[in-house]
Amino acid sequence: MTKPVMLFRPRSLLQLVVISFVLVLTPLSALLLQAMQALESVSMKSRVTTLEIVSLSKNSQSLPEIVLDMEHTARQYQVLGDSKLKGIFQTTETRFNEDLNNICKRNISQNSLLLCNKLNSNSKMLIRTLSDAPYDSAIYENALSDFELLAKHTQQLVQQIQQLIQQRSEQLAADAASVKSKLLWQGVSLVPLSIAMSVLFTFLIIRPIQRIEDIIQQLGSGQESLKFEVHGPRELNNLGEKLQWLQSRLQALEEQKLRFIRQMSHELKTPLASLREGADLMEEEILGPLTKPQREIVVILQDKGLQLQRIIENLLDFNGLKYQRSILISLFDLRKLIDEVLYEHRLDINRADLYYCLEGQSLMLHADRVKLRTLLSNLVSNATYYCIQPSRMWISWQATDKDLMLQIANHGIAIPEEDRERIFRPFEQGRQPRSGTIKGSGIGLSVAQEYALMHGGTLQLANHPQAEVCFQLNIPLIPNNSTNYTEIKIS
Repeated sequence: MTKPVMLFRPRSLLQLVVISFVLVLTPLSALLLQAMQALESVSMKSRVTTLEIVSLSKNSQSLPEIVLDMEHTARQYQVLGDSKLKGIFQTTETRFNEDLNNICKRNISQNSLLLCNKLNSNSKMLIRTLSDAPYDSAIYENALSDFELLAKHTQQLVQQIQQLIQQRSEQLAADAASVKSKLLWQGVSLVPLSIAMSVLFTFLIIRPIQRIEDIIQQLGSGQESLKFEVHGPRELNNLGEKLQWLQSRLQALEEQKLRFIRQMSHELKTPLASLREGADLMEEEILGPLTKPQREIVVILQDKGLQLQRIIENLLDFNGLKYQRSILISLFDLRKLIDEVLYEHRLDINRADLYYCLEGQSLMLHADRVKLRTLLSNLVSNATYYCIQPSRMWISWQATDKDLMLQIANHGIAIPEEDRERIFRPFEQGRQPRSGTIKGSGIGLSVAQEYALMHGGTLQLANHPQAEVCFQLNIPLIPNNSTNYTEIKIS
């Protein structure tokens, strides 16, 4: 299988974070810089335009007043003939020309510039005529009539300047709107780019972490064929290699544990068989009759020997689950198998003063008789050791069209929700107290569940109308074709 090609693979997690931080901020920084430049340009242009508008407005508004002052002064000079008045309207004409020149120097329209030049020449010609002609001559009288035309042209210039100011203001608003629209479109294009890059780099960081999380989960579930390849920064790749080393160590420890269980189980079976055989011989009174206290001791020896045998058998069954996943199918009577299991646990049932009720018809079942007997034995043993007074146990079974549903329920402390999955794990037990002097191994339910799965069925907790604890087994009546089994024909 070829490795996926990565266009970008930073050497370290720090490098990836720094690069992602820089690349995500670059479009936003460019947008911010562009916005600052645009705002500065608009601000500068607005400042210049505002100064021109203020200057044009000031100069244009003063022109009609100056023309009116010039006319009043000239008429006073005509009446009084005072030479000082002549100097005043000449000075006023100088003010008029200065304001007019200030307007002409501005960026105005061609018509306004022509009218401005015309006013400049007309005012100079008028003032020259008034200055040269005697105040009581007809020439002076005729010249005074030209003030009306000068005032008219001045008013036209003022109107054009007002229109120009209005245009400048509208243009300034249009420029501001254009800059705003441009920044908006840049934001619309650059912000999604930053978001997309953020998502990309988040994926580049999260993907190897999720891969490590999957590896840890698979490692915890006991899967053996794992791929520890982590495509990402160097630190995460190293972590994947550490997990691979951890798996090898766990496998080695698992092998040692199973080997230890196998050896210890076989070592314990031989002396235990001798102890049970001796207890049985004493019960048969081979060595002579037993007193009542002696018989009670023999019963205790048989009881505890049977408990130890079941624990050892569960350990061997658990050890064999790793290497044997097939089942041997045979046809047998389920009711007879249940009776055998109950007879095997008669001492435990008597010790717990347990009363049981069987509900079900005789049923011929295709299944692995040995494994199903172990499964039922573990469930019955669990019921006898975790029951409370009044000690009651219900064993019921019924067949549907395709499945067998079997329930083993008992009075006891209800199993909390947080323990409902944990109790099926190897070497795990619930928080409920267990009766008896020998502590359980914690693998009985895990072996039972594995045997149920081998049959293509399930073993889980269920609700019961009379009991607090109920285990329900569901297995198909006819073995599934996908199940790894060998059928034994019973003659």
